[in-house]
Amino acid sequence: MQPEFNQFNLSPAVKKGLESLGFKTPTPIQQHAIPLVLEGRDAILQAKTGSGKTLAFGLPILSMLTPKSKPQALIVLPTRELAIQVREALASVSAQSPLRMVAIYGGVGLGPQEKALHDGVDVVIGTPGRLKDLINRQSLDLSRAHLLVLDEADEMLDMGFRRDIEFLLGKLPARKQTLILSATMPEAIKVIAHKYLDNPAIVGLVEAESTPSEISHHYVRVPSDRRLDALTTLIRSESPDRSIIFTRMKHETKRLAQKLERIMGYEVGFLNGNMSQNARNRMMERFRSGEIHTLIATDVAARGLDIEGLTHVFHFAVPTVVENYIHRSGRTGRAGKEGKTICLVTPDDTDAFRAILKRVPSVEISITLPERTEPPETLDGPREPRESRRPASPPRARQAETRQAEDWKKFKLSLPKLQDPSEENLRRWLVQRTGVPANAIRSIALHPDHAVVEVAARNSDRFKQAIQGPRTPQNHSSATPSKDTQARGPRAQGRR
Repeated sequence: MQPEFNQFNLSPAVKKGLESLGFKTPTPIQQHAIPLVLEGRDAILQAKTGSGKTLAFGLPILSMLTPKSKPQALIVLPTRELAIQVREALASVSAQSPLRMVAIYGGVGLGPQEKALHDGVDVVIGTPGRLKDLINRQSLDLSRAHLLVLDEADEMLDMGFRRDIEFLLGKLPARKQTLILSATMPEAIKVIAHKYLDNPAIVGLVEAESTPSEISHHYVRVPSDRRLDALTTLIRSESPDRSIIFTRMKHETKRLAQKLERIMGYEVGFLNGNMSQNARNRMMERFRSGEIHTLIATDVAARGLDIEGLTHVFHFAVPTVVENYIHRSGRTGRAGKEGKTICLVTPDDTDAFRAILKRVPSVEISITLPERTEPPETLDGPREPRESRRPASPPRARQAETRQAEDWKKFKLSLPKLQDPSEENLRRWLVQRTGVPANAIRSIALHPDHAVVEVAARNSDRFKQAIQGPRTPQNHSSATPSKDTQARGPRAQGRR
């Protein structure tokens, strides 16, 4: 017989909250985790996405606390959207409780968050960087916080938050209960667990991360310059109730949304890390409410999003890491409902998608692309009106101009110590380290002990100086131009 929530030693306020929401039966991760947390055990919880991990730690924590003036529980997670989402989930089941909680994240003013902390809260939910800022400003005191949750721990480590996490751990009491939630179990998490957890219970309901059985996986092979045509054809044939379209780069989200709006004739939303928090919140409110039905997003921006009624996920750009494909796809098929994910695979994506197929069986589908009515697709934004363009340069000057614009340099780097040294994560690290824009890094070729990075010539000096300069830690990479230091773009190579 399957257990029910009322069989656990949860507080009356939490039980009332569950009853008001119509929640009766716990998920498998909740069945295993709730008793352990109520017993005061340290624990490592590993389960597939969409399994109910938030309530697995949230319900017992809310049941164990009584209102006080200082934070008693700290929940640390990687993104602003996830912080807001977790707070909303916990608030919904604790509506009958006097406990107070606050979500702490960057991208908004410090004032309201500092005021909430000053007025007194019991549960703090936040991202590592903003939490550290508030501690340094002496606005956040964790000296009485005896419960710690590291949610999406693998993602936080991949994003480079390890030092911030250890900083936060150093501000908490030595005697505390610690829970780590992670989809994967890299070595760095094992190191943190060994150092900071006391004989933790380990709940692993999956040997290797997999996608829920409710999700059907499909792919279509398309020419590199026909992805947009393929996407619009699929949207028309599938008629999704609500969908997320994933792309790789932040700058692509808005441009792709604008192109889809023009072709499909309805509003398309977009979400990326360059948007202000208020803009991101407004976009998510409109998407959740159904005001817009299609959202373009990057992996990081959409991490942990739980959108009711999401029927489709489209992979406009194939992820280079299998786990990212699984996390993307896990936005649909949640809470036992069916979902569908479709991947657009170009010839350049063959190797990356082959790795995905080894983990996630998918069905190939075929579509008929419309006749091309526009020039080949580009996400570089709309063209200038003809009358506003510069006068054409003389042929020789124009050729020289094109050559200059398409000059690239290759650098050989020793690999930095990333938890997941994928092309995507290395690109993110390089952009943060060097200040070179992402679109100035044309390609990254990964090798066992090094990488070859192709950088726009106009940014090469800045790139080299930043990598080799004093800011680079000793265990990070050094950059040397490869033997093929000057690499031309395809058109430049063909000129004589």
